[in-house]
Amino acid sequence: MAKVDEKILNQLAEVISSVAALDFTKKIEGTKGDGTALDTIAIGLNMLSEELEGSVVSIEVLQDKNIELQDAILKMNEFNHALNSSSIVVVTDFKGDIIHVNDKFCEISKFTEEEVLGQNQRIVNSGYYPKEFRFKFWRTILKGKVFKDEFKNRAKDGSIYWMNITIVPFIEAHGKPYKFMAIGSDITEQKLLDQQLLNSIISNQENDREVFAEDLHEGIAQSLAALMLQIGVIELKVRDNKDPQLQESIDFIKTYILESIENTRVMATGLMPRMMMQYGIEPSLRSYISNIQKDGIRFIQFSCTISSKIEKDIEITLYRVIVSLIDKVSVNIVNSIFISISSCDSQGLILAVNVKCCSENINACTLETIDFEDNRKRIESLGGHFRLLRQKGSLKLKIKFV
Repeated sequence: MAKVDEKILNQLAEVISSVAALDFTKKIEGTKGDGTALDTIAIGLNMLSEELEGSVVSIEVLQDKNIELQDAILKMNEFNHALNSSSIVVVTDFKGDIIHVNDKFCEISKFTEEEVLGQNQRIVNSGYYPKEFRFKFWRTILKGKVFKDEFKNRAKDGSIYWMNITIVPFIEAHGKPYKFMAIGSDITEQKLLDQQLLNSIISNQENDREVFAEDLHEGIAQSLAALMLQIGVIELKVRDNKDPQLQESIDFIKTYILESIENTRVMATGLMPRMMMQYGIEPSLRSYISNIQKDGIRFIQFSCTISSKIEKDIEITLYRVIVSLIDKVSVNIVNSIFISISSCDSQGLILAVNVKCCSENINACTLETIDFEDNRKRIESLGGHFRLLRQKGSLKLKIKFV
């Protein structure tokens, strides 16, 4: 029986103990490579220790890493607590299905967490935004870019709330977003205050217009009419006078007064159409359109089908918007303007205006250039939806009240 090398055997026991303690620095010395079992085991253990020494960290390093990890987890928990305490948080997957909400979202939307998880984010859609806005929104975040804007949403009970939202895409290894986090703050109260202020300004403006229109109609126009009567009296007294210059002067004064009366009446009608106060928007617009087309050039077509009652504030606002748009675009080369108003209980109130003219003039028309931003705000303050689109050869305005 071969004699056992006790020196190697003792070293083997020491190295095994060191390996068990995750110390891979000890090696067995004096290996011979003679093929004996003990020598082969010693060589193999040396090789294993060398390999483990370069790849396995020590307990001290693991403890340090664990402390760092615990510190990072603590900071993340603190950040998460601060975020949830101050902001509305919604996380959706790539398709827009909700996978996480915090308590503040449930509080403002009046949905429970169980009711929204797995549902599409359209569950709080108010229907306020046109397709163009939604297209811009999805195009931005699907490119991995951050999107910021104000959102008008509808709660479970049908009430409206506003949020200032930042949407952050989470990007996978291939550069594509796989989920989105929306972080928002409640700005409903500020929006309501802004709307009340705007409504107050609009109400004051309408009152001022009505007073001024009354002054024009009852004051200046009546004074001009009285002056016209006096000219008539003078004309009777000098009818036997055959002086042609005198008759020309009288005719000129009469014509000038009549034109002034008509212009005053048109101005008063534009400020506050008296007909609207009694009969509504349709006769008021027909009267306005008839006045601007009295020279015989028929470029405006108007259709109106109203089968449900319209609030007076909405009627006045629509009249203002239509008149403003016609005034803005008629200075350009307009081929035709089509105006359509329809109202019924099932579809609500819809105003559509289609302006056709050359592409150069249409391309120059934006909310800013035709000074229509205030009109948009006015429509939206009354709960309406406002869309202004430019297409080749046409400018399309659509307003809807549900």
